[in-house]
Amino acid sequence: MKAKQRGVGQPRRNPRLPSGLEVLGPVVPPCLLLPSEQYPSVLVVNAKRSNAVILRYVGDKYSNAQEAMERAMHTFYSQSTTHLPLSKPVVGQLVAVRGQDGEELSRAQVLGVLAHNKVKVYYVDYGFSVETSGTNLLELHQDFLSLPFQAISVGLAGLEAFSSDPLVLSALEKLAVGKILLMETIESCQQNETPVAVLYDTSQDCDININSSCLKALQDVTMSNPLTINATHLDVCVTNVCADGLVYCQLPCRGTARLAKLLEETEGFFISQIANIHGNRVIEILYIDLGVPATVEITDLREIPPLVLKDFTSIPPLAIKCRLADVRVPEGDWSPEAVLWLKKAILKLDQHKGGRLVYMYLFIGVHSQEMDKSVNHQLAQSELWQKLVSHNSRGDIEKLTLGSPVLNTIATSSAGPPQGAEVSSTPDVTTEPLALPPPLELPQPGQNMDVFVPVACHPGYFVVQPWQDLHKLVVLMGEMMLYYNQTNSAPSIQKGQVYAAKIDKNWHRVQVKGILANGLASVFELDYGKHELVRSTFFRPLIEEFRQLPFQAITTQLAGMTQAQWSEEASMLFRNHVENRALVAQVDSVSEVTAQLWQCRLTVYLVDTTYEEKDLWIHSMMADISSELSSAA
Repeated sequence: MKAKQRGVGQPRRNPRLPSGLEVLGPVVPPCLLLPSEQYPSVLVVNAKRSNAVILRYVGDKYSNAQEAMERAMHTFYSQSTTHLPLSKPVVGQLVAVRGQDGEELSRAQVLGVLAHNKVKVYYVDYGFSVETSGTNLLELHQDFLSLPFQAISVGLAGLEAFSSDPLVLSALEKLAVGKILLMETIESCQQNETPVAVLYDTSQDCDININSSCLKALQDVTMSNPLTINATHLDVCVTNVCADGLVYCQLPCRGTARLAKLLEETEGFFISQIANIHGNRVIEILYIDLGVPATVEITDLREIPPLVLKDFTSIPPLAIKCRLADVRVPEGDWSPEAVLWLKKAILKLDQHKGGRLVYMYLFIGVHSQEMDKSVNHQLAQSELWQKLVSHNSRGDIEKLTLGSPVLNTIATSSAGPPQGAEVSSTPDVTTEPLALPPPLELPQPGQNMDVFVPVACHPGYFVVQPWQDLHKLVVLMGEMMLYYNQTNSAPSIQKGQVYAAKIDKNWHRVQVKGILANGLASVFELDYGKHELVRSTFFRPLIEEFRQLPFQAITTQLAGMTQAQWSEEASMLFRNHVENRALVAQVDSVSEVTAQLWQCRLTVYLVDTTYEEKDLWIHSMMADISSELSSAA
């Protein structure tokens, strides 16, 4: 967000500070501009309410400017004897305040005039208030009003309804106050409005979402699942069986009874957690009380009604993540037949309403709990499971290069499901191959184009995407997510063919480069230029609807370079300067390649135009780096 700075002396409504008071005076500093980075560092000063957390940005741009101003204040007020203490401070007035030692000077706002010549002031650059002697207050010269006040107030997203709850404030005091954290601003706001943000503590092995931790503090632990190791739990409700063999269960407890009553009052809306956001339309969610994932449009979501928000928040997530004990796959996911067998055995999908990993034994009925009668034992002894274990145990994954030969095609299993299990299948239908997307219109030599660099190996090989079409790619991937997350049929893949493949929770358009015997395939991402290994079960046919947008990855090399080999150090420096960056590409030459989509097709000069002084030409920088590395050698 960028805030416009008004000129000094222009008529304006004086804004309220985090102190809660409007500024009294004709001259007011400009509003503080938010940092350009997505996750700036902040120091949390205090948190009296979750919608008014006081913090300061940490960084050279902010700290150095404030230190320079305070040095100038010290010089200004120490060189003149005419700066006498204010005789009649007024609430809301901006003043200069001397520290207890008489040396330090800071900007402050008068909060109140007390007895015995005491004044309560709020330090506008530090975010806290103190009582001090009236003799420490001096008139603030207008030369020190050009720097924005450094302390700002933000609201924490998701905690709006619990801004003054003692449990939330206690959690904030423990987890945030006095610490340097990362902040993500999730709602843009107008000038003088309070930003809405999420705070993260990244100082530990696992990052902590402060907002989520505060919500967790509101949970009633007496409503949790009463899980006990080496104990038998009756009336367990299995809510979901995942493709990787994970099983989600609910145990009878106060939470499930309370949730059932709330669901009746809210017409069956379940609480969900956002797992992934794709663009401004499609999101992936997890029903936290069922362990069921789903892909939905944002318009399908509803806010929790305010009347029952606190009741819903007090119930901990009721789905327990489990694995079947003594049933483990050496490598990779379960086969679709094994997952279907388990679903048929323990899960009635037509009747279901909906951190820890528990290993468990499941029994059908309550009359026999002998291990050889468990679902675990039956599955482990089944023919399809023995084939899966044998199949996934074949050798380690070999390292692949662009020149790796194809090992063999994936064998389709002829083994049917165990007796009693039904498998819904569709016969193979031979159809005419679908056409590939139209070719990307490449710029001509001498032309400039705005690009994004998703992959950079070295100056001789990197990938660019046309900036002007990135929004179309985001929309396409959102549509693919909505479509493919509802399908389960994996095709028999072939080398050189184009498919949709699930990679890191997103669906990508890929070309198969090679097929391994252990159920993996090597692919090239046609829109991002990355090489990945993908399980055969994660492929889907690329339907015609998703073949309209040209493939966005343009493999490229840097112009102006004479050497063909690059050291790891030089390659790393190149990656650090260009990967995941928006740059300008000036085209030097174009090479049309149709046989291999990952071969280089452009030779360009890259220019970084974000520097204020002058543009940075990447080829010149790499030439200097190569010269320095050669001299050092």
